[in-house]
Amino acid sequence: MATLIKRTGILFILALVIGSCASSEKMLQRGQYDRAIERAADRLMKKPNNEKELRVLKEAYELANLFDRERIEFLEMEGREESWIEIYLLYEQMNDRQNKVRRLPSQIRSQFTFFNFNEQIIESKAAAADVSYRRGLDFLDQGDRRNARRAFAEFERAQSIYPGYEDVLRYLEIAEMRGKTHALFYIENNSGMVIPEFFDAEIRKVTLSDLNTRWINFDTWENENIDYDHFLVLNITEIAFSPETINNNSYSVLEEVQDGLRYELDQNGNVKKDSLGNDIRVPNIITVSAEITETRQLKTALVSGSLDFYETETDQLIRTDNISVEAIFDHKYARYSGDSRALSVDLQRVVRGDRVPFPSNEAMMMDATQLLKDKSKAIIRANRRVLES
Repeated sequence: MATLIKRTGILFILALVIGSCASSEKMLQRGQYDRAIERAADRLMKKPNNEKELRVLKEAYELANLFDRERIEFLEMEGREESWIEIYLLYEQMNDRQNKVRRLPSQIRSQFTFFNFNEQIIESKAAAADVSYRRGLDFLDQGDRRNARRAFAEFERAQSIYPGYEDVLRYLEIAEMRGKTHALFYIENNSGMVIPEFFDAEIRKVTLSDLNTRWINFDTWENENIDYDHFLVLNITEIAFSPETINNNSYSVLEEVQDGLRYELDQNGNVKKDSLGNDIRVPNIITVSAEITETRQLKTALVSGSLDFYETETDQLIRTDNISVEAIFDHKYARYSGDSRALSVDLQRVVRGDRVPFPSNEAMMMDATQLLKDKSKAIIRANRRVLES
């Protein structure tokens, strides 16, 4: 299977290489006229006397312009306002095409006829921008958020075609503002337990601004100037703290360690010699042990509930996700007797420790808030498109 995948990968790369090396003649035959012009022009820039590439350039250039002119004639005869956008793009395309040829050496340039498209470009550019501009106004007049976004796309196109056309920049801002969805994130405590004063403020510190897009904005503090489209309610239904527990666990550890050197003996019990007649000494490996008494301090805080998505216009719950986090305080320390060399690096760290005070419930809640923020943000990110619509 691995060999097959490798061969497939090689064939794919070869196909890309062959495709990228396709000749201008092949491109011409396939009707890829502008690609043929690009390829032929590149080669003629390096070798102006290449007759084959010159022939391809002439034929592709003539055919490409012929098709564009015929398309413009058809669109003008059809007389549809929205066709101005395509007409403008076609004139720009023909102008760019002949500019590619203008950059070639004079001996090649002299064999082509060039046209001044400025008047046609200016006329079609203004008409195309006007079409998008007026379509944007029509969409904006319909008043709803979805059409405001359509209006934005039309104004954006008008601006790209004709920067600064009319007051398009002002309408871009209006369309973006009307097309944006606003969501407010807040907390409701339905657990029956009084939560610390800091809890709400700490949860609201969750950074949702990096989830903002052009069409959605998240707030964690209410802005009175905004009519919110969605409420994201972190509904806390349970808060529970475990007892403070201390558990002891005793066990033994063994470890093989080097304890100096010893003489290496042969099968007859005699000391072995090296090639120079010296006694051979090797590491003396022994097994050492230690008795461990490990103490574990444990306390947990559980906070659970749901993250509910409400649509304010209908006051409908459109989505709910269960959410539960557990903050854990888990501290270990140990005592030992025996040979310290039997202790692993981790055990050495544990035996250097000592008992510590258990955290308060408020401190455990602070740890839980960070977990809640992270989990809430992940849920909102996963369902952002539900809110954007």
